[in-house]
Amino acid sequence: MEVSTAVHKNINNSTPSLEKQLPYPRYISKDFMRRLVSKPFSLIMFLLSLGMIAFAVYGWLQGDIYVARLNYVDSSTLVLVGLLLLRAITKLEKQSDLQTVSISLVSVISFIFAYEALYKLSFYFFPWRMSPEELRAFIIQVAVSLVVLAGFAQGIFRFTRGSKIALAAFIVLWVIWLAVGFPQLWDGLNVYLPLIGVPSSWGMIYALNRLTKVALFLFYYLLYA
Repeated sequence: MEVSTAVHKNINNSTPSLEKQLPYPRYISKDFMRRLVSKPFSLIMFLLSLGMIAFAVYGWLQGDIYVARLNYVDSSTLVLVGLLLLRAITKLEKQSDLQTVSISLVSVISFIFAYEALYKLSFYFFPWRMSPEELRAFIIQVAVSLVVLAGFAQGIFRFTRGSKIALAAFIVLWVIWLAVGFPQLWDGLNVYLPLIGVPSSWGMIYALNRLTKVALFLFYYLLYA
């Protein structure tokens, strides 16, 4: 009987609990919900993130890819932003309310402005070729995207293996977009003479646009130490 009990205890100790097997147990953990309720700003951010994702999904179901009231932003961008906010809230559940909210905003703002800065630069390749107005906007975008350094300074962000892979995928996809002529969604025309002769369609352009943004999103998503 003692041997059987000992074996049973060893099996229990060697078998991971259900909570450890779940990919993100903190979403359903009572401790997580208790901490979240005690952090009002994080709770508001959490609910807004879920609402943002639900709003985008509802738009997809209605056949609306773009959100007109937000200057026709792609609804998938809202999903990515919502997921980044949730990532910060769940990863920093034991941190202070202010730190959780600030880092979540830092990751989202840096993600958005980094993409916009590179997108603008891709039309010129060199900043000094921009008009004064474009150059001013580009400098602001680069400066704002660098707020991500605050996360590294606090030891919250680091270059994980996954983030490096995502960054490499982003660079490869962006180079492919440039190599096929950097075609644009609004008119379907190439900005440059394509190095790779591939017939461009709206679907291909949209896929390149979204895949590059998803790859950059994964880079930020996987930065958490």
